[in-house]
Amino acid sequence: MTRLFLFAALSLSVILPAQAADNTGIGYVDMQKVLEESKLGKALQDELRKEFEPRAREFKQEEQEIQKLQQELERDKPLMSKAQVEKKEKELQASVAAYQKKVMPIQQELMKTQQEKGRKIIGPARQAVNDIAKKKKLGMIVEHGQAGLLYMDESLDLTAEVIKQLDASTK
Repeated sequence: MTRLFLFAALSLSVILPAQAADNTGIGYVDMQKVLEESKLGKALQDELRKEFEPRAREFKQEEQEIQKLQQELERDKPLMSKAQVEKKEKELQASVAAYQKKVMPIQQELMKTQQEKGRKIIGPARQAVNDIAKKKKLGMIVEHGQAGLLYMDESLDLTAEVIKQLDASTK
C-alpha cells in the first residue's frame, strides 16, 4: 500500500510541475493607470467632465462664500459678544447644511455615472488583460495597489501593454 502511495506521489511530482510550467508567470496591472491613460478611459473622463464641470463651478462659488463667512467669523470673533458669535455660527451652520443638501444629490449622481462609465471600460480592459496573459503564458495577473500586495518587481508590470492592447481594440 505504501509503495502504491509513493509511486503515485512520485508520478504527480513529476507530472504537475511539467504542466504548471506552461503558466507559471505572474504579472500585475495598475488598473487606475489604465483608466486614466487609455484612449477609452480618457474619453470617458472627458464625458464626465463635460457633464459635471458646469455644476461644480456653480458650487465652487457657494463654497467660497462659506469659507469667507468662516474666515470673517474667526477674524471678528474676539471683538464680538457671545450672542453675536452664536448667531454667526448658526448662520454658518445653516449655510453649510444648505450647501450639503444641494451638493449631495449631485455627488451621488456623479458616483452613479462614474460606475456606469467605468463598466464601459472594465470589459474591454479585462479582455486586454486576458489576451496578454494568454500571449505571455502567465498563470496570474494581479492588480497593483490591492490590499495585501506589499512588493512587486517592476519588470512584472503589464500596465503599458494593457493600455496599448485596449487602445488597439477600441479605436
